[in-house]
Amino acid sequence: MRSRDIKRRHGMGRKRSNLLEKLPRFRLPSINISKLRYSVKTLSFPRGSMTKKTNPQPARRRYNHRTRFPIVNLSSLNIKELFFRACVLATIILVLVVAWRILRPGVSIRVSPDTVAAFRVPHRAIGFLREYSQTHGIPFAELFAIFNAENNFFPEKNATYDISSLETMYVTSFERIKRRYNARSLAPYVDMYRNLFAEIEVFPIPDGWYEFDASIMFGNSWGVEQNFQGTRMHMGAAIVDRENIRGRVPVVSMTSGVITNAGWDNQLGYFVGVTTHSGSYFLYAHLDNLASGLSTGQAVTAGQALGQMGNSGGGRGSRSFPVHLHLAISPDVSFVRGQFWINPYPILRYLENRTEV
Repeated sequence: MRSRDIKRRHGMGRKRSNLLEKLPRFRLPSINISKLRYSVKTLSFPRGSMTKKTNPQPARRRYNHRTRFPIVNLSSLNIKELFFRACVLATIILVLVVAWRILRPGVSIRVSPDTVAAFRVPHRAIGFLREYSQTHGIPFAELFAIFNAENNFFPEKNATYDISSLETMYVTSFERIKRRYNARSLAPYVDMYRNLFAEIEVFPIPDGWYEFDASIMFGNSWGVEQNFQGTRMHMGAAIVDRENIRGRVPVVSMTSGVITNAGWDNQLGYFVGVTTHSGSYFLYAHLDNLASGLSTGQAVTAGQALGQMGNSGGGRGSRSFPVHLHLAISPDVSFVRGQFWINPYPILRYLENRTEV
């Protein structure tokens, strides 16, 4: 017999079919492809926005068809407001330009005070610059300070310079070079040179003596070591009498001022210290004696006799060195603290054949 007939005979097939009929039937939902495509199209949004309600379109501007620019309604009130704003902006720009010209940093002068004190400027340049300043109407102190600043105040000991290029390099381009420097940084040196060359009037030896007496000479002895009564640096200039006769050569004041120190010192011997109106101090030392009637607090004029050249001082009243005048100049400056001495040699060379600066 067949297996199917056996199942029917024993009722097995019918029971299974009844069991399947009793179980719940599950059907998958049908998907309409056309509706799905339509729904996807409806869910698409404009680029950069989610819905039309959250990012509405901006209002359209009215355009002039000829110019293609939006038409602006300019009333008299708007014109006045724009004009006021333009005036305020122009005023602010003008103030900023003026402030920049006044407060611009420029080049700051950074130089060692020892280099300034050595004063190695070529002495011939002083006379030429003074002449050019008078010819072109340029302040001599500013021109001289810029000349030194442009050459770093001549740090080398043997400074050489082509004098023929002074006018083309510094006089014709004075304003352009001046604008490159910081005014505050340059001012102390301008004041120092202005006071020095405005107050110095005569050579410390009278003209009749120095011009016709070949025995009087001087050199650049600034910074030379001196071993007499201890090692020290020579901070001045020595004007020597080669005749080596005490009391023979008179010494006069180079400037007008007031005698602030006078008398005897073991190192300086007989000396006179004159302070000028600007505060510069001129020291005349190793004199043989002082002029009669000279005392502290007395006013002196340029060319007034202070004493005679000698060899006094040097420690313990000894007179073992040649007859000479020790000249030292201490200008009143603001870029260093304390007393500041400057090399008198270029000034003496400048005054060598002059009676007035």
